[in-house]
Amino acid sequence: MYQADQQNIDAWKAEHGEIIRLKSAKYNKSAYFRKPNRKEMEFLSAGTKSSGLKFNSQLLKTCYLAGDKEIETNDDIFMGIGEQIMSLLTFDVVEVEKL
Repeated sequence: MYQADQQNIDAWKAEHGEIIRLKSAKYNKSAYFRKPNRKEMEFLSAGTKSSGLKFNSQLLKTCYLAGDKEIETNDDIFMGIGEQIMSLLTFDVVEVEKL
């Protein structure tokens, strides 16, 4: 299982903000990802409207930092990512204030 060292993790956090690690215990694989930026989300949303699987695949490719590529290429792992991939899409909660 791929394990990034703390120096890499700190550098990624400094450059990209929040970093997540997706891992599969069954296959002993893991990889690191960053959040997508606004332009990337625009591109992903426009190009993958008809397929959630295609969106997930493109999101992983776009946000991949390092690790075992099997996280993206092994169908069993990829299909198991489903809900976990949404952690890449958590953003700030903004409050609306009526005046």
